[in-house]
Amino acid sequence: MKVFRAPVVGVSGAALVLLGLLTACAAPSPAAPTAPGRPSTPTPTATVASAPALRVATTCDALLPAASATAAAGAAVQRHEWTPATRGAVQYADLRAGGLTCEYRGEAAKDTLWLAPDVFVGVLPTLGANDAFGVFANTAGVPVDGDHYFGCLDWSGSAAFCEFGAIVGDYQVIGSVRVLDRAALDEAAVRTVFTNATAVVGRLGAPAPLWRPAGGSLRGVTAPDGFLPLDRIAAALGVASVNTPKAEGGEYTTTQLASAQLSGSYWADFNASDNTAGVAIAVLPGGASYYDDAERAPLPGTGDITPVAGLGDAAYLSTFRDVLPSGPGSPVQYLDMKVKNSWLQLSGASPAVLERLARGVIANLS
Repeated sequence: MKVFRAPVVGVSGAALVLLGLLTACAAPSPAAPTAPGRPSTPTPTATVASAPALRVATTCDALLPAASATAAAGAAVQRHEWTPATRGAVQYADLRAGGLTCEYRGEAAKDTLWLAPDVFVGVLPTLGANDAFGVFANTAGVPVDGDHYFGCLDWSGSAAFCEFGAIVGDYQVIGSVRVLDRAALDEAAVRTVFTNATAVVGRLGAPAPLWRPAGGSLRGVTAPDGFLPLDRIAAALGVASVNTPKAEGGEYTTTQLASAQLSGSYWADFNASDNTAGVAIAVLPGGASYYDDAERAPLPGTGDITPVAGLGDAAYLSTFRDVLPSGPGSPVQYLDMKVKNSWLQLSGASPAVLERLARGVIANLS
């Protein structure tokens, strides 16, 4: 099953690195006069950024010019700004990793939103962690040849899409073009988007190190039992055992740039073996600022928001229903917590079970 990624543009949730001068004040007595022309000045020191920062020193106008996007789409397209598509905390991992994503979209035909004319390019500073390179291309059926890939495939009916990517120094560049009419696809125009993006990235210097919060963050997770041993999760749910049918990675990669591994971001679903109970757990180490963003602007379908005391630095319970064309989906209980500069999220069980499990996960990842 192909999982189509939520559109991502810009780094609207990330803060820019703030540089400041701190005045070091000494009080000598009595002070000797300074030599002429050599005033006494404090030594400048950089403050620690309060949130993750963009680590790709270019812009969407340079990476994906509007004219190139229009030519590749074969239709009028407009810049598409990123907004959260799900309640999942890990969807913010591209921003947490300092990636740059740029997208243009056109008007979609009825009932074919995912096949709207769409042109996307993203750049991820990998610093050598390229394990996820080509994951989407392989899933779609585009062969990956070492450090690059390019291919255009027919999809459903007359529609088509192209996927491309390259590892360029300390970055990986990925992109896609989706059109509704295969006959209108201009592969040369698509390749122009690809070659322009790789050329822009090829001129960049090395990216800054991945941002780390002062005071540390929750420990990253790379496997379902990294949150808690499975028997403890089963005990909290009141069942004999649990399995993990879905988790971050591969077919279920959450982000457009497959960046979760860079920051230790991870999610997993845990279901009772007899499907009588379940819970989902997610962590975004160093993602406290995105917790704040989501709390300030809840995703449509979020309601019954209730603060919870005594969990981390801040926490709240809420009920979420997917907004579907046929009407609201089934309600799901969420517990979101900001703890140790990170975002921890549990969902799908009763509030009492969510809180009990949350305390165990916080202790384990702290």
